[in-house]
Amino acid sequence: MTGMHKRRYMLLGALLAVSAGSFAQQVVTTADLVQQPGYQSSWQQMMKGQARLPGWARKGSGTSTPAETIGWQGQQYQVGNICKPHDCGNNFLIVAFKADKSQAWGVRVEVEDRPEAVAHPKKYAKYQWLGKPDSNMQALLRQQFENSPDWK
Repeated sequence: MTGMHKRRYMLLGALLAVSAGSFAQQVVTTADLVQQPGYQSSWQQMMKGQARLPGWARKGSGTSTPAETIGWQGQQYQVGNICKPHDCGNNFLIVAFKADKSQAWGVRVEVEDRPEAVAHPKKYAKYQWLGKPDSNMQALLRQQFENSPDWK
């Protein structure tokens, strides 16, 4: 390979690395969002006074999906989920942040670890509401997992 070809491949490799890095930076997971200013303070406010929260949920540091902007009853929210590492099916938390980052609401769902719960998780689920969501916000949060065909 000539020096010119080597430089082209090196330049192409550098461009691909920068492009991949830029793409990776654009994807903001829910756990990443929780650590950002504004979101972090509303997350902490939502967690105040909550009992029985495992560490992954309290910190917002579990496995998570990219946050999405969702319109709900004329308002915009950043919505995403975080789950207990290696146990997402039985332990997860859905959170919705107000667009201005001033408030957050969530629901932690814990499904009993029993064989019957695999086919019917809804029947064995316990809910812990966070941030005192009203019935409309509860509906938004529930919609995030109850619309799944696996949630029976």
